[in-house]
Amino acid sequence: MAAVRRAVHRPTAPPTPAVVLKLGALGLRTDPALGLTGRRARSQVLDDIGFTFRYPFLDGALGSLLPS
Repeated sequence: MAAVRRAVHRPTAPPTPAVVLKLGALGLRTDPALGLTGRRARSQVLDDIGFTFRYPFLDGALGSLLPS
């Protein structure tokens, strides 16, 4: 979220209390751990075949997509 806020020039937001996030996840019928813990994902298959991303980091991709 920090990268998105930088890209759209918005100030940082205060952290959401875990109880509020858990209630929201209950309403959305999803796992609250998705919002409470970080996720880091990469595609090993793409790495194995030698694929290179045009924008390997989110900041670069957002800078390309959003107007200055």
